[in-house]
Amino acid sequence: MLKLEKRHLFNIFFIGILCVLLYHLIKIISPFLSPIFVAVVLSVLYYPINLAFREKSGNINLSAVLSTASVILTVVLPLIVFGWLLFKESRQIYPRTLAYLNDGSSLNLTIQLPSFIKNESLDLKEIALKNVEQIQDRIIKSGAKVLKNIFFFLVDFFVMIFTLFFLFREGDRFLKWGVEIIPMDNTHIYRILNQFYLTIIAITKGLLLTAAAQGFVAGVGYYLAGAPSPILLGTLTSFGALIPFIGTSVVWAPLAAIMFFFKGHAAGIFVAAWGFLVVGLLDNFLRPLLIGREVKLPFFLLFLGLFGGLRIYGPMGLFVGPILVSMVATFLQIYREHIKSKEAQN
Repeated sequence: MLKLEKRHLFNIFFIGILCVLLYHLIKIISPFLSPIFVAVVLSVLYYPINLAFREKSGNINLSAVLSTASVILTVVLPLIVFGWLLFKESRQIYPRTLAYLNDGSSLNLTIQLPSFIKNESLDLKEIALKNVEQIQDRIIKSGAKVLKNIFFFLVDFFVMIFTLFFLFREGDRFLKWGVEIIPMDNTHIYRILNQFYLTIIAITKGLLLTAAAQGFVAGVGYYLAGAPSPILLGTLTSFGALIPFIGTSVVWAPLAAIMFFFKGHAAGIFVAAWGFLVVGLLDNFLRPLLIGREVKLPFFLLFLGLFGGLRIYGPMGLFVGPILVSMVATFLQIYREHIKSKEAQN
């Protein structure tokens, strides 16, 4: 009886101390959860490349360096260049528009409204002048905020690269160690890990295929509206579709304004309506459908996971939301099978 009590006391003491240590460890690394999560996702996506480098070189350090360099060259560097160009151009669009509206004294942007409306005319030029300065101020302030936090961005970037290198170098060993200490059957653990891997691959495929579809549909709309270089603009729309929150509007919104002023009111309104109602809303249905088909999850749950994840976790929610839905479904399925096996034994 005394031995039993000591064993229980030891378990309580050990678990209590472990929980305190884990709490403080999570508290320490919590500022870096985002870059660590991004590194985990990238390491999963680039695992076949890392494996190929390891087989050819026979050196885990060299393969980890080459794999990390591949991620920087194919993902990080293009995103930085694209983001900088986007920010640079966005700062120029609104001043140019403002100058055009101020200088275009002969430009008539007055729309006649039906007689039963109190104001029988609508001056679009006056509306644009009132709003364009406010939009420009917001862009400049957001840019200043980015510059202000550039130190934290560099720290997060360094943490992500370091974590990525570590995962490429020691990921297999770390995974094996985790499997050994988790108090679950190995078959269940590997099943969960396999579902995690399949979900990340499915999300990536869904993002890319949805972006390609949006670019194609946008290109068709640009062609119908008579926009110049619809294929090039459609390709740019595909790249814009990969940007959370802003998305395809980074291309079709400025294009709609340009078409409205220089091509005609009908063309501009058509591009805006096509971009918002067709191109912009296409990913709301296509992306959950593509991801759900790969991971075999209901469309409704994936829909909530995607947009709920975006709302709670920001851009990371594109991955976090579906992964959480997939993991919950896998755990519930394992639990269901466990209960059924217990009932069969009884």
